[in-house]
Amino acid sequence: MLFWKELKKIIFGVPYFLFVVMLVFVLRSQDVLDFSNSKITKPEPNGNYGTKNEEIPEIIMPAALQSLYAEFQENNYKTYPIGFIKNVKLNDNEQMEIAKMISTITGVDVDKIYTNSSHNNEDMTLDIKGNADIQPDGKGGFIISTQNNSEEKNEQDQQINLTVRDDISYSEFKNLMQKVDDILGGGSAYAPESLISYGVVSLTYEEAVQRYELIKSHDKMTGGYARLFSDYTVAMALSILPVFLAVTMSIKDKRSKISELIYTKKISGIKIIFVRFFATITAVMLPVIILSYLSNITVWSMYKEMKLDYLMPLKYDFGWIMPSAMIVIAIGMCLTELTNTPIAVAVNGLWWFLDINMGMKSVTASYSLFRLVPRHNADIHSYFRIQDFIDNFSNLLVNRLLFVGLSILLVIVTILIYEAKRKGKLNGNNKIREVFTSITNRKSQS
Repeated sequence: MLFWKELKKIIFGVPYFLFVVMLVFVLRSQDVLDFSNSKITKPEPNGNYGTKNEEIPEIIMPAALQSLYAEFQENNYKTYPIGFIKNVKLNDNEQMEIAKMISTITGVDVDKIYTNSSHNNEDMTLDIKGNADIQPDGKGGFIISTQNNSEEKNEQDQQINLTVRDDISYSEFKNLMQKVDDILGGGSAYAPESLISYGVVSLTYEEAVQRYELIKSHDKMTGGYARLFSDYTVAMALSILPVFLAVTMSIKDKRSKISELIYTKKISGIKIIFVRFFATITAVMLPVIILSYLSNITVWSMYKEMKLDYLMPLKYDFGWIMPSAMIVIAIGMCLTELTNTPIAVAVNGLWWFLDINMGMKSVTASYSLFRLVPRHNADIHSYFRIQDFIDNFSNLLVNRLLFVGLSILLVIVTILIYEAKRKGKLNGNNKIREVFTSITNRKSQS
């Protein structure tokens, strides 16, 4: 049977062995293969139930202001433009713009704010030295005390009372924060959509109990662990590793001349390509399913007295993980068949890199339509965030169905390319391959 021949050809190859090793290594490094020390317990009265983020202007505005002023003083702003941290240092004009924003928010004179900053630029004409002490003023604001050393004056303390103006609206505040984010080049915590990170409030006992009961009834205690496993599996492995399998298997066939032999046989291109596609998916998902159950089994013993959903890992394997693997495999097969080169590795690698890094700020919950890597990760808090998952389930469903559809479409395109080659309309010396070959040659020469 063709399916079993293709499957054995994959699983008994060195690339597949390396795939499994990398998969186990990655998941083990992310601590999602053993949840035995992560038991969810029923909340007790008078305990600490953690925190949550809410968009409460009275909390967000002073907290964001304090963070902004602290970074302004050091002239060291942390941003995440493409996922990785970037420390931004502004020039004098840009620093003055930030000072104006702070002045507008607080009502304090902009010159006073600017001259009391402790940032140092080589081109600065005014050098303020000394240590800054930030203390809350008990009214939602804070006081910055700086000790200014001067040759012309004795040591003296200067105080700036930085409090959000009573008459500034939250809408106006967000507009100012947007301007700050623009000056920093984007990706900062001051972007309007990120300001909620400053709205940290404590969970009440009632909220903690309600959350626990929701996990018990909807998640059957196992869903949160399956989500965290799925999140890391897609983000760190299944959105990139399968492309290597798809590409190496296709190139291996061409180098061994097997493809030329298959072209002459009376087997439809539809059957050949679809069988290869499903054989590769089967090979990829087999270790994933095994590992997902090994991961989830580690929590079953912690909830023996409760009603558990033993099919939960399988639901997430097929519903969350497999669509990403399907699109990656389809890209690998299609581009390799089209170009006879491993260009699919670079294309998929670039997509994966941009997708996972551009989504770093939304890692706690991101189910956008074209996200290759849906995220629902807040470390241990992921087990508790069932309501967030319920609220975003429809978005995730549309995303996953879209990728299944796109992968099937790419497989159909691969079939058309395959049949065209069979008829001699495309071959190893086609123009597409020549383009990629010329690019490679130019890089080698340079």
